[in-house]
Amino acid sequence: MEYRLRRASESDEGFLYSLHCVTMRDAIEKTWGWDEAWQRSDFEKRLRKQLVSIIEVDGRDAGGLWLESSPDVIYVADLQVVPELQGRGIGTSVLQGLIAEGSTRGIPVELAVLQVNPRARRLYERLGFKVTDEGNPFVRMQRHPSAIGVV
Repeated sequence: MEYRLRRASESDEGFLYSLHCVTMRDAIEKTWGWDEAWQRSDFEKRLRKQLVSIIEVDGRDAGGLWLESSPDVIYVADLQVVPELQGRGIGTSVLQGLIAEGSTRGIPVELAVLQVNPRARRLYERLGFKVTDEGNPFVRMQRHPSAIGVV
């Protein structure tokens, strides 16, 4: 799947928050319950702290990628794709790009998935991510740069 990443700007905040709500609300409600004020506040804190990119497909905003990158690890804080484009390989392509970057830099790619989101976990496992901690409510996973598998 062909995609392009562009750095999110202030004008993308509405799209990103709507995307967060539509893609994460069900899992968050099942795990902690949804508190709109807390969600908005946490979203704004993370937006200032993390490297956020818009995923574009065919000139259209198709998702968001939230990273916490350091010299030692690429941490995927969030990867969200608009519902009508899910299942078309966009998330897979974005993750494959991050895995390739990690391999080039010799560092792992890490992420955490909510236990109530088995579909995302299956995607990560298919791409060679291994569970490093299965604490509640998150399953933490890592794709080591030396791992052999689908990229």
